[in-house]
Amino acid sequence: MPLPAPPPLHPDMKRELKQQLLALSARGFEFFAGEFLVYVGLETVAVTRYIGDGGIDALGNLMAGRFCIPIGIQVKRHRNNVQRPDIDKFVGALSGRFSQGLFLTTADYAPAALQKAAASVPRVLTLNGDQVVSIMAEHQLGLKSSSFRAQKWDIDPDYFATFEEKRSLFARRVKENAQQYTITPSGSGEEGKSEEQTIDLQPEEDLISLNAFGYALRVDPARVRRWVESSILLPDGSQPSGDRTNYYFRRDRVEQVRRERGLGAIPTSTEEWKQEFLDFAKSRNLSRSYKPVMLKAFFGLVDREGKVHLNDLARDFRAYYIQRLERGQPLEQKSSLMACPNEASDQAVKRLIVANPLERFLIRNFIAYFPEEDLLQIDPRLWQALFHYEVKDALASADEQIQYYIARQREGKIL
Repeated sequence: MPLPAPPPLHPDMKRELKQQLLALSARGFEFFAGEFLVYVGLETVAVTRYIGDGGIDALGNLMAGRFCIPIGIQVKRHRNNVQRPDIDKFVGALSGRFSQGLFLTTADYAPAALQKAAASVPRVLTLNGDQVVSIMAEHQLGLKSSSFRAQKWDIDPDYFATFEEKRSLFARRVKENAQQYTITPSGSGEEGKSEEQTIDLQPEEDLISLNAFGYALRVDPARVRRWVESSILLPDGSQPSGDRTNYYFRRDRVEQVRRERGLGAIPTSTEEWKQEFLDFAKSRNLSRSYKPVMLKAFFGLVDREGKVHLNDLARDFRAYYIQRLERGQPLEQKSSLMACPNEASDQAVKRLIVANPLERFLIRNFIAYFPEEDLLQIDPRLWQALFHYEVKDALASADEQIQYYIARQREGKIL
């Protein structure tokens, strides 16, 4: 059963997600941060060390138009606002190595810190705690559905527990001093400082979860799990957790597995990225009819900024199936929600779209989903690069995919 789309995060939910992050042990938070960077939208992320103080914690590539810009990354777990001296130290670490950096914190930034980040050379991009939890909501990190039909969400303690459990994988590899997160008393002159130590990180110690590995590969994590369970892909670590097993992979295996599975290289220019989008949009690899129908609805609604409201998309998506049904040409079998589109609730249709097929576009960073606004947006760089005739060609291909899907159904090749 697909997961429902996260609702807008109310203040209590945001606060609880932040509290969960602050409650993690120092090492547990480091593991979270290493995984979270995969979902920020950077390519080829590499963690250089555990979270330190003022240095470079990770590397990544930022796609900007036709250019791929290497950036240095600093992650800070603070309860208090990041101050200008934190940015000053980070700029010093970036200088001579990177033209841009990314500073990520669980708190927020003092005005002077933001001014320095925007005006500095190298320039520093900033992510605050509210933006962190919004990205977590977009990818359903740390949340679980308490009521599928009512679309209610709770904090998922198991998600955060996996980062603590992961510490045992490193018990024999890295010596760890017992250490807990503490808040420095306000007024001490030391606001915002953390006590997390810097530990050199070797490639064999930089393990990420199956879900993050799938996102790094730009492949549905469920597909990666099938590879593991059929012994096509061997993990670098595993841990039993209830009735499920958590699998972990070396981050530096991403490109190797990409080649072995014939996934193709990550695009290094906007033109390559656009071509990958068009190839994916035209792909006939369908288990359901959802992808071409969603594309028809999306491009029929998209505004000049590449934005579509999910409510509008769900309305037109459902209308297509209703029209087919009224003409005596249903697209889906009884096992599908869209076999009886008139009976499906608005929320159920939205959940279906987000879980499948939208997630496949999210993984590849073609489209972003903003749960708090219930808004979808094709990446601005990609939207600017697409020509009108290419969109028309993609829509014609969507119609061809639907006919191909129907033909395979008649042949009994799709159940």
